[in-house]
Parts: sequence; structure tokens; C-alpha cells
Amino acid sequence: MEPITYYYESINRNAILIKPKKVFFNWLNGVFKEEEPVNSLEENNIYLVREMDSNEDVEKWLTKNFEGIFANELNDWCTDEDEWPASRTYELFQEWFSIEIHSRILDLENEPIVKE
Repeated sequence: MEPITYYYESINRNAILIKPKKVFFNWLNGVFKEEEPVNSLEENNIYLVREMDSNEDVEKWLTKNFEGIFANELNDWCTDEDEWPASRTYELFQEWFSIEIHSRILDLENEPIVKE
């Protein structure tokens, strides 16, 4: 029997967990009126960014780079950009999504991380 490892290596990334709020689901259900309403998700997207010194630094990065994340979240559900909000500001992003920043990303596997 292999010994249990209690130490895992961290990777040089911060994680940003994005969770849609009620306002997002209201938009989504308005776009797809004929379908079963969606009011919650079992899984949410996690975005890895370069490792930064503090959560405040990650928040500053996010204020400058939120557009791509916002677009990805919308595109996951609706590929018709005409249905997206025309003005996608950081304030709107914060209204539509809760944001969690995590700095301890531990790799529990021995296989290398592969980007696809």
C-alpha cells in the first residue's frame, strides 16, 4: 500500500470563480423564453490567471480584463451576440456575477497540466 501524501504542490496561478446571479438568469430566461427556465447551475467556470501577490492585485487585473470573461460567460449560453447586453461594463459584470478569488491552487495529480 502506498503511503498517503499530505503535502501537495501549489501551482503558480490564482483562480477566479464566476457564479451567475439572478440578474444573469433573468436575462438568459428572457432570451430563451420557450425553454425550461434556468435558475441555478451545478458547476461554474473557474479562470486561472498568473499568480499575483494579493487578492487586491487580482481584483485590479479583473477590472482591466473582465470583458473576455464576461463574453465567455455569455457565449457559453447564447452565441448570438445581438442578444448580449450592448454595454458590458465592469459594474454590469459585478451585477450579473459573484466573483471569488482563490490564491492557493494545489495540484493533486502527478500528470502534467495540459491546455486544450
